[in-house]
Amino acid sequence: MARPRTFDEEAILDRAMVLFWRKGYEATALSDLVAELGLGRGSIYAAFGDKHQLFIRALGRYLDHQTRLLDTALDDTGPALPRLRDVLGRLLAADAASGNAGCFSVNSIAELLPHDEEVAKLARRNLRYAEEAFTAQLERAAREGELTPAVTPRQGARLLLDLVQGLQIMRKVDPDPGRAASCLDSAFALLAAGPTATAAPSADRTAMAPTAS
Repeated sequence: MARPRTFDEEAILDRAMVLFWRKGYEATALSDLVAELGLGRGSIYAAFGDKHQLFIRALGRYLDHQTRLLDTALDDTGPALPRLRDVLGRLLAADAASGNAGCFSVNSIAELLPHDEEVAKLARRNLRYAEEAFTAQLERAAREGELTPAVTPRQGARLLLDLVQGLQIMRKVDPDPGRAASCLDSAFALLAAGPTATAAPSADRTAMAPTAS
C-alpha cells in the first residue's frame, strides 16, 4: 500500500517553478531540486516523475497564473485600451518581481525550442490564448471608437503580443522599468484612434500568416 504524501504538492511546485525560472532547465540539477524542495530523490520521482516532467508541471503552473490574470483583469468595464495597457503593465511587473530572471515562459522557449515538443505545446497554447484575449479587447476598442482604423484588432493583438515577448528579453539586458513602460505607451499611442489614421489592410491579406497548431 502506497504511503500518503506528507507535503503540499502545490507549494512544492511553486518552489520548483521559482528554481527553474531562476536557473533554467539544463542548469538545474536534481541535487538542486532536492536541496530546494526538501524532498529526497525517491519522493520527487514518485510524486512528479523525472526532472523533465517536474519542469513541465512547473511551467504549466506559471502559464496558468498568467491565464488567470488575463481572465480576471480583462472585462467589459471602462475604456478598452487603457484596461489592456494596464494588464500588460501588470504582466511585466509580475515577472519583474523575480529580479533579473525575466519571463519563465520566454526563457523556456529560448532555451528548449524547437527540440522540446512538450514545452512547444504549452507555449503555443498560452500564446494563442493571449492573442485571443487581446483581440477580443481590441474588438471592443474598435466598437467603441478607441482603436485606429489603420490596424485590425487581430493585427493589434499580434503587435502587442510580440512586443511584450521582446520586452521580456530586452529587460534582461536593461532592467529599467521605464524602458518597458515607454515602449508600451508608444504602442498604445499608435493603436489609439486619431483623425489622420487610414484604414487597415483587408482581412484576407492579413489572414495569410500561418497559425501555430
